[in-house]
Amino acid sequence: MRLKIQWARALGFWAPCHNSIVPDLPDPCMAITFGDYIPDAWTHFGLKDAGYEGFVSFDELRTTRANAGPGVYVVLRETVDSPVFLEANPAGKTRDFTASIATLEQAWVPSAEVLYIGKATWGVRHDGIHRRLKQYRRTGSGTADNHGGGVWIFQLEDAASLRVCWRVAQDPSDEFVCGLETQLIADFASRPEYDKRPFANRMG
Repeated sequence: MRLKIQWARALGFWAPCHNSIVPDLPDPCMAITFGDYIPDAWTHFGLKDAGYEGFVSFDELRTTRANAGPGVYVVLRETVDSPVFLEANPAGKTRDFTASIATLEQAWVPSAEVLYIGKATWGVRHDGIHRRLKQYRRTGSGTADNHGGGVWIFQLEDAASLRVCWRVAQDPSDEFVCGLETQLIADFASRPEYDKRPFANRMG
């Protein structure tokens, strides 16, 4: 079974979530590929060509309803100018998400437009991406705490100008969506021009 998992990951096929049951992959033709979701370039135009939609600010999410299906979403900063970090992170209602300037500078990926890659499973109300981005927006505005991932983006001085796009997963299962997010982050980190994870995709 371990060889099948390694084989699937190496070829860009379905990979399991933590603690999930791994299915047999009897034939490469039967495996679900993630390749269609991976852009040629991790840029606004590259993501758009790969079928991602939205490209709206977090403030615009108040009036623009994201797709309610499960899938992935990407936060972009459409400039490669050097960032300016705030001393305190405004995100969080009761939690303090502030990171040190040194930590943020170390995590920064020069020349990258993409700052964060996230996932949204169905959820109990079947409102997937819409729900997760609403949680993300509210956490960033200081009215919620339920999106702890990716909060470093809100410690950017130009956080209000960031854009978010999304793509619905063809396979709505939690396992596929989890594996897709992992694969996208791994692809970004494998590009020689970046050589590490997106800025706000913290380890652990």
